[in-house]
Amino acid sequence: MSFEEIVQRIISSKQDLTRDKVLEMIEDKKKTAEGYFTNEVAARLVALELGVEVPWWEPFRADVSIKDVVSGLNNVTVMGRVIRVYPVKTFTRQNGTEGKVARLLIADKTGTLRVVLWDEKTSLAESDGIEQGQIIKVSHGYVREGLDGKLELHVG
Repeated sequence: MSFEEIVQRIISSKQDLTRDKVLEMIEDKKKTAEGYFTNEVAARLVALELGVEVPWWEPFRADVSIKDVVSGLNNVTVMGRVIRVYPVKTFTRQNGTEGKVARLLIADKTGTLRVVLWDEKTSLAESDGIEQGQIIKVSHGYVREGLDGKLELHVG
C-alpha cells in the first residue's frame, strides 16, 4: 500500500481523526526515529498503534513479457498467442499414480515460450479448449529450465 492509501485507511477506520491529525501523528513518529522512518513506515506504525489493519506484505504479480521471463520466477502471468498445441500425454509417476502433461508454444511481440500444463490443467489443451491462434493469459505459473535448457512456464 502506498503512503496515501494508508492515510486514507486510517481516516476511514478512525472517523474521529482528521487528516491533519493523522499527518501530525505520522510526523511525530518520524521524529522519534530521528529520520530513519520513511513516510510509509511511519504511517504503518501509526496505523498499527491505532488498531487499523494495513497489510505489511502484498504479493507482487505483474504481467511480464516473454523476453523478461527468467528461471526461478514464481506466480508469473504471461499473455501470448498460441502458436502450437501439442497432444496431452499420460504417464505413470514413480509412486504409481497416473499423471497428465500437455505442452503449448505461445508467443508475444518479444519472443516465444513453452507452457507446460499438468494434470487437471491439461483439460484446457484437450478438445474444445485452447486452440492455435488464440490469445491466452497464463496465470500463477512458475518458470524453470526444460531438459533442453530452454525456459518453460509450468502450471498445475
